[in-house]
Amino acid sequence: MPLVGFKYPDGEKVSIEDVSRGDVDVERMGVTLPALLHMAQQRDPKRKTSTTELINGTCQAYLERTTDFYIDPQSKAFSLAGTLHHEKLEDSAEVLSSLHSELPLEHYNITGIVDLYDEKSKTLIDYKNTGSYKVAQCLGIKVVHKFHPTEVYKRSGKWGKKGTPKRIKEFYRDEDSADFGDWAWQLNFYKLLLEKNGYPVDKILIQITVRDGGLQVAREKGVDRNIYLLEVPIIHKDHVTNKFLEKRDALESALKENIMPEMCNREETWGGTKCERYWPVSEACIYYKGE
Repeated sequence: MPLVGFKYPDGEKVSIEDVSRGDVDVERMGVTLPALLHMAQQRDPKRKTSTTELINGTCQAYLERTTDFYIDPQSKAFSLAGTLHHEKLEDSAEVLSSLHSELPLEHYNITGIVDLYDEKSKTLIDYKNTGSYKVAQCLGIKVVHKFHPTEVYKRSGKWGKKGTPKRIKEFYRDEDSADFGDWAWQLNFYKLLLEKNGYPVDKILIQITVRDGGLQVAREKGVDRNIYLLEVPIIHKDHVTNKFLEKRDALESALKENIMPEMCNREETWGGTKCERYWPVSEACIYYKGE
């Protein structure tokens, strides 16, 4: 019981079947029919466990497989852009025989699709499309406030008194503070999948396209580029294996017994923000509703 349809801005719902017949008011929805049809594509809910759903909370993965839900297509805009981004890069990678793109893999009854594997350099490469907030975390951006060496305030205000040196932000990277979050776990499990299937991996890279790159909101976080290519730390394979097998067993058990798993932790729910603003099946979650 997965995604079954879309919501108009006023809350009225339309089924995927109606959309597939073209029976939808696209101007009222604010999204074209091809975009809706692309958003409606989904995997079989009875599929094998995937790497990407195991980096989410088990409760989230369980409900997304067992609950009918509708989505606001506006919430899928960046996901759509990311998918098209991947497809374009996949096409470009086909020119070199040493590059393997969109490589489907499986081990431990867990599946995964690797964006790019460079056989020549034994490098796993993943593509991400995200906002500057997440990018700043991955970079380990820190900020210090300093006084400008020559410029002063021309009038007094909350920022300072007239004639005093202007305060400016100076950004720097602290690699020890860099935090890739669940991306690090995802890519390290992809590394394990590659190695279990005969593809040795010496390095993990992630290419991040900054959605709001070039805008003031990004520059204010110290993110001054539109694309970054960053190396992801390698996590010991025993830690990776234990984490994913534990998550796999919990999800498979919940699905088999049809029992709601334990509540997702704060990291998995982004401190509750995911449930409140982004998760389409939160209304079916007993923990979110406080039952």
